[in-house]
Amino acid sequence: MTIKIEQALISPRYLAGPGDPAWVTTALHEGSGWSHGHDPLMPRVILTSPDQKTMLRLEPHLNEPWWHLSHRDGRTGSVWNASFGGGTPVELIAAVTDAFTDPDYHARKGADPYQPLRRARWDAAPNGQFRSPDGRVTGERFNFSGSRNWRITATLDEDDPVWHAWFSGGTPPAVVAAFMQALADPEPVRRSHEQTIGFPRRRITLRWQEWPAESVARALPERIERLASRRTSAPPPAPPAPPTARRRTR
Repeated sequence: MTIKIEQALISPRYLAGPGDPAWVTTALHEGSGWSHGHDPLMPRVILTSPDQKTMLRLEPHLNEPWWHLSHRDGRTGSVWNASFGGGTPVELIAAVTDAFTDPDYHARKGADPYQPLRRARWDAAPNGQFRSPDGRVTGERFNFSGSRNWRITATLDEDDPVWHAWFSGGTPPAVVAAFMQALADPEPVRRSHEQTIGFPRRRITLRWQEWPAESVARALPERIERLASRRTSAPPPAPPAPPTARRRTR
């Protein structure tokens, strides 16, 4: 007899609630090789990329972002930051971390962050502002300290924000585009019974469906395996070119 588990399919996904943080944290650690600190007395998670250039911090705060992502590359001078409120669906955050841990990430430097929104028929104005068709998500590019930053807000009602996301001006377009792609994706996301308790259900469509328990349990391990396969299948970096021989002069 196949045991089945009922899960909720929720759309639009940007109002589905946060979900399971392990979709991001465990996937980064076990699938992408990020190391983590261990502080049992603090309710936080800190993960660091293998090259020590990027750090993800998950730390609950009442009126502050829960997720903080920071990148600093001393060799190239690349510095950027992103933050996400506690109500941000983990699928949107995972799209960001999946993007810059992808071995093909550098090939997408010219990505247009607005393209996924236009394809999904979102309003995208020339001044950098955009809005979802239902008006529940708004975003803008704005000048701050001499750079162009991104700010995105999801709301249930006009004065009832669910989450905020922010990207600094130095954030690579491919990273922002990955977030926008996940944000505008019409596919619903799954949530367990526990993850829907106490979450406002207005403005969303929720449909319960049964899946085999084994399939539900395998979702995260399969995600980790996909991320790990990207690392093992990535071509090794090209060896440095040999130094050019200098002609001796008398």
